[in-house]
Amino acid sequence: MADRIENLTDFVAFVKANIRGSEKSEAQTFLDSFFQAFGHGGAIAAGARYEEVIKNSSKSGKTGFADLVWDGRILIEMKSRGVDLSDRNIWEQAGRYYLRLKKENRPRYVMFCNFDEFHIYDFDNQSDEPVDIIHLEELPRCESAFSFMRGSKTTPLFRNNQTVITEKAARRLGDLYSALLERGRDRKWREYTELQAQRFVLQCVLAMFAEDLDLLPDNLFTRCVKDCIDQKLSSFDVLGGLFQAMNTVGVTPAGRYQDVQYFNGGLFKEIHPIELEIGELKILEAAAGADWSKVRPSIFGNIFEGAFQSDEGKKKRHAHGIHFTSEGDIKRIVLPTISDYWRDRISAAHTLTELKALHQELRSYKILDPACGSGNFLYVAYQELKSVEFDLLLRLYRLDPKQGHMSLVTPQQFFGMDINSFAVELAKVTLMIGRGVAMRKLNLPESSLPLDTLDQNIVCKDALFTDWVKADAIIGNPPFLGGKRIRLSLGDEYINRVFTKFSDVKDSVDFCSYWFRIAHDNLKANGRAGLVATNSISQGKSRAASLDYISQNSGYIYDAVSTQEWSGEAAVHVSIVNWSKQQPNRYILGGKAVLKINSSLQAEIDVSQAARLKANLNLCFTGVTPIGKGFIISSSQVEDWNKANKNNHKVLRPFLEGNDLVENLYAGLKNWIIDFNDMSIEEASEYTQPLQWVKSKVKPKRDLNRRQTYQTYWWQLGEKRPAMRQALESISQYFAVPQTSKWAIFLPCSCEWLPNARTRIVASEDFYVLGILTSRLHRIWMEAQMSTLEDRISYTHNSCFETFAFPQINTNTSKKAKQTIEKIRAAMQELHQYRSQQMESKQWGITKLYNEYFHEPASQLYKLHAKLDKLVMQAYGFSEDDDILSKLLELNLELSDREKQGLPVIGARQKL
Repeated sequence: MADRIENLTDFVAFVKANIRGSEKSEAQTFLDSFFQAFGHGGAIAAGARYEEVIKNSSKSGKTGFADLVWDGRILIEMKSRGVDLSDRNIWEQAGRYYLRLKKENRPRYVMFCNFDEFHIYDFDNQSDEPVDIIHLEELPRCESAFSFMRGSKTTPLFRNNQTVITEKAARRLGDLYSALLERGRDRKWREYTELQAQRFVLQCVLAMFAEDLDLLPDNLFTRCVKDCIDQKLSSFDVLGGLFQAMNTVGVTPAGRYQDVQYFNGGLFKEIHPIELEIGELKILEAAAGADWSKVRPSIFGNIFEGAFQSDEGKKKRHAHGIHFTSEGDIKRIVLPTISDYWRDRISAAHTLTELKALHQELRSYKILDPACGSGNFLYVAYQELKSVEFDLLLRLYRLDPKQGHMSLVTPQQFFGMDINSFAVELAKVTLMIGRGVAMRKLNLPESSLPLDTLDQNIVCKDALFTDWVKADAIIGNPPFLGGKRIRLSLGDEYINRVFTKFSDVKDSVDFCSYWFRIAHDNLKANGRAGLVATNSISQGKSRAASLDYISQNSGYIYDAVSTQEWSGEAAVHVSIVNWSKQQPNRYILGGKAVLKINSSLQAEIDVSQAARLKANLNLCFTGVTPIGKGFIISSSQVEDWNKANKNNHKVLRPFLEGNDLVENLYAGLKNWIIDFNDMSIEEASEYTQPLQWVKSKVKPKRDLNRRQTYQTYWWQLGEKRPAMRQALESISQYFAVPQTSKWAIFLPCSCEWLPNARTRIVASEDFYVLGILTSRLHRIWMEAQMSTLEDRISYTHNSCFETFAFPQINTNTSKKAKQTIEKIRAAMQELHQYRSQQMESKQWGITKLYNEYFHEPASQLYKLHAKLDKLVMQAYGFSEDDDILSKLLELNLELSDREKQGLPVIGARQKL
C-alpha cells in the first residue's frame, strides 16, 4: 500500500514537471506513466490497447477511435488540459463507444481525463453522473477509487456511488413497509393495511425525492419526521397533513406546510395517514437522511420491491420470468430505438420550419413498455427523450434566439402495463420523479409541478390479453420463460387461453415470443421496437413465432446483440433486438456495422429457410427419455443382478449421457439403464430384479404423471425412440454429439450404448460421413443454424443435420471422386485415432483436448483438421475465396428442387 501511494505521488510530480497537457502529443506518455504508477510495465504491457477502432452507430457511420480500451477494466478518453470534462458531447461520445464494445469485453468503468482531473463513470449503472471526480493532487490519497487498475477484486471506493446510496435507501423503505405489514393480526385487516401501506410508503418516497430536488420547501419532510420523534407528535397528523397539502390545488399560504405546492391528484388522490411507531419513525428518519437527489430512480423500484419480498415472492417473480435489467443494457434498447432515430432526424433538419415541425412531432411521440415492472425502462427512455428535446431546443435557439421555445415532452407520452399492481404504482412514482430529475439535470424552462397523473398511462393489466396503445416506440424486458416450463409455471387454464389466442404459434416457444408478435402488430407505420429476450429467441420455434414473424411482416432487425451474459441476477444469456417497420439506413450487430441482420441474429445470409432434405431424414435422432430417474443404475447394481439371473443382461444397457461425450469417454460410461423397450408386462416379469426395482423406484412417480401412457406403461422408458432403434439394427456403431456443448464434436459409439435425450446420434458407421460432419464446412452451417444455450452450441437434428447438403459425388462416374472419398475416410480415421490416443493417455475429455490444441497451428490436432478440411473442400468443389455459407445454402436449395422432381440426391444415408 505504501509503495502504491509513493508511486502515485511520483506520478503526480512527473505530470506537473513534464506534461504540458496536449491531447495529441502527450496522452499516451501520460497514460503509460499512469499504468506504471499502478505496477504495470505500461498500458500495452498490461494488455490495454490505444486508439481502439469503434464504428459509430449514427447515420454518418463515421469510425471513432477510443483513446484506450482495457478489456474488462476501463475505457479512457483523454482531452487537452483545460477542457471541461462535464461537456455532454464528451459524455455522449464515450457512452456510445462503451455500448458498441462487446459485452464480454466491455470495461466496467469509463474515465475522462484532461491531465488535471479524472472523471470516473460506471456506465452500466450510473452513466449520467461520475461516480467520482478526482483531481491530480488527490490521486495518492484516493488510490482506493482505482482498485480496478491493480486488477484487484476489491470494489473501488467511490465518493458518489449512487447505486450504493440507492440500495441503502430502498432497503430502508423496504424495512418500513415490512414493519407496517407485520402489524396485521387477521387476514382481512392485513389485506387492507397492505394497500394502505403501499400508498403511504410511496408517498414518503416521492416526498423525499421532492425535498432533495427542491420541490418541497426547506427540508420539510425531514423536519416533519424529526418533529414526530423529538416532540412525540403524531405522524398521523403531521405526515398526513403534509400529504394533504401536497394534494391541495394552489400553494399552502401559511402554517407548518407554508409554500407547499400542489403535486397532483394521482399518487396523492387518496391520503391514508398512518400512526407510525417509534421504530418505524427511526427507519424513516434514516431513509430521509440520504441524499435523494443521488438516489437512482431507474433501479430504486426493483431494489425496493425486492427488499420486502419473501422467498416465496421472489420465487413467484422467477416463475413468471421477471428479471432486472441494468441501465447499460436498457440503453442498448433505448438509444437505437428512440435516441438515435431522433438525433438523426434533428441532424438532417436545417431550417427553423423543419426543426419546429420536429418539435411538434416530438410532443405526440408515444412510448410503451408492455412489461414495465417498476418503470426502469420508461424512466431511462424519458430521460433520453428529454435530452433529445434539449438538443433540439438548442438548435432552435441558435437559429432564432429571440423566440422562446417551450419544453413539450411530458410523462403523459409514456405508457406501461404489468400484472404486478405494486410494481405499477412504483412505475408511476418513478416516472413522476423522472420529470424533476430531468428539469434539474438539463435546466429546462419547464415547471416540475404539478406532477403528471399517470393512472391512465401505466396500468395493472395482462399485456397478452389487453389492447395496446398504438405506439411510436415499444421497449422493454418481457418475461422470460422456456416453452417447456410455461404450463408448469402458469397453469393449464392460463396457458390454454394463450394457445387459443395464438393458435398459429406452435407449442414450446419462450413466453417472451408472444410480446414480440404483439409489439410488431401494434407499432405505427414508422414505429420502432426494442426488446430483451433470452437468446433462444433466435432459435427454432421461438424464432419462428417472433423474429421470423417480424421479418415476414415488413419488419427489419437493424440493431441487435445475438447473445450476451445477463446483467441481472438470473444466470442466463440474452439477446437484445431492435427492429422497425421502415427499412433502416444501417445495421449494427454486436456493435459492428453489417450489411444485414437475419432472424437468426446473424450477419451472414439467412439460412433459416433452408429445406430439410429427404436424403438426410431418419438418420439423426434424439436419444431416449426415461421419465423416471429410477431407470438409471450403477455398474455394481448390474453385476449383482446378472449374478442373480444371467438373463437380466438383456434388459440392462450402458447409458450414454451428454456429459460422457464431453468428458473422458474412454474411461467408460458412468451409468447403465434398465431398458424393457416395448416389452409387455408379462415379458418384463421374466426379469425379476430389474422389474421390481422399477416398480418401487419409478411407478409411484409415474402414477402421478399427467400423461396416461406414462402411467399405464410404467415399466417402459417414457420416450423409447423406435425409429432410432430400427436405424441402429444393421450397424455396429453410430456417431454421437452432445445436444449442448462448446465444440459439437461427433464421436463414434458402440450400438450397445443406449443414448439419452441430451445426445444427438447419426445412424451411420461410415467414417466418410463422420469426416464431413467433423469438417469446417459443417461447423459453418451448424453455427448459422444453431440453437444456443448461453455460449454453447445446441445441435438440432432438423435444422443442423437434415438441412445440411452433403457433397454430390458419384463414384460410379469418377475414379477421382472415389479416391477423394477414401482420402476423407482415411483422414477422419487418422484424426479419430489421434484424439482417442490423446484422451486415453491424458485422461482428458474432448472439450479439454480441443480447448488446449484446436487453435494451436503447431499442434497435431490443428494439422489433422486442416488436412480433413482441405479434402472436404475438394469434395464439394469449393475454393477458399468462396462464401461457404452461401454455397451450402445454394446447394441445399438445388438438392431440394431435385428431390421435388424425383431426381436422386446423395445424403448421409448412401454408402459411397
